[in-house]
Parts: sequence; C-alpha cells; structure tokens
Amino acid sequence: MSTLGMTNRLELKSFAETASRASAPAREFHARAQDRSGPPRRIAIPTGLLVFALAMGAGMFALSMAVLLPIVKATYHRKSIAETLSATIAYGGIDRAAKQYHALKATQPDTYNFDEDELNSLGYQLLRASKFKKAIRVFQLNVEAYPQSSNVYDSLAEAYMDDGNKALAIANYQRSLELNPKNRGALQMLHKLRAPGFGFRRASREPI
Repeated sequence: MSTLGMTNRLELKSFAETASRASAPAREFHARAQDRSGPPRRIAIPTGLLVFALAMGAGMFALSMAVLLPIVKATYHRKSIAETLSATIAYGGIDRAAKQYHALKATQPDTYNFDEDELNSLGYQLLRASKFKKAIRVFQLNVEAYPQSSNVYDSLAEAYMDDGNKALAIANYQRSLELNPKNRGALQMLHKLRAPGFGFRRASREPI
C-alpha cells in the first residue's frame, strides 16, 4: 500500500472515532430526557435535540472538510505522467522515457497521475505527429499497466495499423473485442483489415 493510502486510512479512522465521540452528548441528552415528563419538557426535548443535531452537523462538516480536502487535493493535483514522458521523449528518446515511466511508477506512485488516459493521450499525440514507433511503445506501456482494458488494446491496434503492421493490428483488435464484445469500432476494423485487397500506402501508412 502507498504512503498516501496508509495516511488516508488513518485519517478516516480518526474521523470515525471523532464522529462517534461527537454524537455521545446527544445520546446522553436523549436518554435523560426520556426519564422526564410534562408538557414543557416534551417541547424542550425535540428542541434540544434539534440544537444538538445542528451543532453536531456543523462540527462534522468542518471535520470532514479537514480530513477529506487533503485527500482530494493529493488526488487531483498529481503531476501528468504524459507531460513528463513527452518531454523525455523529445530530448532523450522513447527508451529513456519507458525507463523513466517504470522508475517513477515504482518510486513515486502518488506524485504522478498514472491513469489509463494519460498514456493513451500521449500515444495519440505521437500518432498525429506520424511517430508510429514511439506511439506503439507508449501504448505497449499502457497495455502492461492495464491488461484488462479493451481500450488500450484498441489504441495499440490502431498504432500498428498506422505503422503498416497488419498482423499485429488484427491481433490487438481481436484482444480488444474479447475484453469488450460491444466494441463496434474494433469489429469494423477487423472486417476492413481482413477484407480482400486491403493494403497500406507506403508514404502515409493509411489504409486503402
């Protein structure tokens, strides 16, 4: 478990214990009120309970904000691994970027955003720049990280197709379809790739 995960668990446990202690006065007040009778007291009981509930609610809200805000900030203020790798690819090459990805994921998993769409967006940036080999490597990293995601195989298949590798494009579209039988895009591409006469223009690698 990451350091952030352990910290979050401890904070949430402390939050639950504090909430339990905060509700104790209200429970004690209600128990004492049950032992008393008379119209004035019957009116005072719900009023007192309402005041306790409002006070406890305000305290709980403030406490929850104090506990949860650091967690939310840590989650949504992570550095983009896509931007980091993009800079590394530009000056150090794709192999160096791949090593950096594995190193950062192992040592700083809470500092960087390693969500699936990070590498997916970087891969498509490289595809649009016609850097097919680099895009393939980035999509391969995403497949390693999310082997049960249909989308990562679909993206890798598209990169292979753009690079002119028909066999691997078919293999990855097939895997994408296995993981998500409702992936109509993969099904359509498989029909095109398997159609008689399907080929690639060498200059652009676009299917014809």
